[in-house]
Amino acid sequence: MTVPPGYPQQPYGQQPPPYGQQPAGGYPPQGGYPPPPRKKKVWPWVLGGVLVVLLLVVGGCVALVGTVANEIENEVSREVTVSYQAGGTGTGTVIHTDGSMDVVTESDVALPWSKDVAVTGLVKFVSLSVMSGIDGGTVSCKITVGGKVIAQDEATGQLATASCTGDAG
Repeated sequence: MTVPPGYPQQPYGQQPPPYGQQPAGGYPPQGGYPPPPRKKKVWPWVLGGVLVVLLLVVGGCVALVGTVANEIENEVSREVTVSYQAGGTGTGTVIHTDGSMDVVTESDVALPWSKDVAVTGLVKFVSLSVMSGIDGGTVSCKITVGGKVIAQDEATGQLATASCTGDAG
């Protein structure tokens, strides 16, 4: 075997250099250098982790919105019976909210007066006002829900007004 000029010849019987080192003379060992170890790609794992976290967040938000929507629907369809009571003598004007939150005015009503109203909807705000006539006197109002008084008032005098408001929810 001939060695190109400028390169020393290996003596016979010499051990090859340790793995990964260049042999004397600058030539790689027979068969060439082994390929470097492959680096493991990290980006697929990072991307997968981000996608899993994103899916968990979106799933949690969807579950929360669904629960809130269900609770709102239940509250809207829930019916509450409200009892209005107007007290006094003679006649008066009664103003109250009905089941759909509309204001109803009843004039020249004989007192005492009472009415039960079924209230539905998301907001269950109720109101009752009783106004005495021109002759004056004492008037009162009371709102009860399930036997519990949520508002009451009393007024005395000419065109006196007793006002009651509350949350029937």
